[in-house]
Amino acid sequence: MTADTYTGFAELARCEKAGADYRISISNVGSAVTIVAPHGGKIEPGTSEIAREIAAEDYNCYCFEGIKTSLNGRLHITSHRFDEPAALKLISASDIVVAVHACTGTAGLVYLGGLDTPLKKAIATDLKNRGIGVSIRNSRFKGANPDNICNRGRTCQGVQLEITRDLRDDPIKKAMIAEAVRASLSGCGRMP
Repeated sequence: MTADTYTGFAELARCEKAGADYRISISNVGSAVTIVAPHGGKIEPGTSEIAREIAAEDYNCYCFEGIKTSLNGRLHITSHRFDEPAALKLISASDIVVAVHACTGTAGLVYLGGLDTPLKKAIATDLKNRGIGVSIRNSRFKGANPDNICNRGRTCQGVQLEITRDLRDDPIKKAMIAEAVRASLSGCGRMP
């Protein structure tokens, strides 16, 4: 993975144009759960769609999306440095934050990270029950930094999903992932 072009959102906003290079979409339905895609649109394709499908009409949703014709990777801000103000405001009022990310590969896996171990285990079970491969004990996608966007809610613990390209490119698999996460949130008493 290459280094980020920008160290934080303020620097990005000085160099990139809202509405032309990136867009921010927020759906605040007043839920204690927020689903985020901090690298959505053309930055990490498929993540915005999965985040919106998980959130549906029940959970808050935040997407930062690359919309440039090329070089959208320049818009990537590493999760522990992602500091876009509207995102931080929304998640700071949330008990649970689930962040949807993309990773390379065609292993048919969702790598789970974050500091909310019970929810992470519930999501792993619900994904496996739907035939989706899962890795919890991974060294690359731990999501354990307290400043990671998924861990910046009120409880200081959340879940990070890193989804391989083959799953993100398959509409049926994307729907299954969203269904599994929704089932896990429901199981922990987080359905509205």
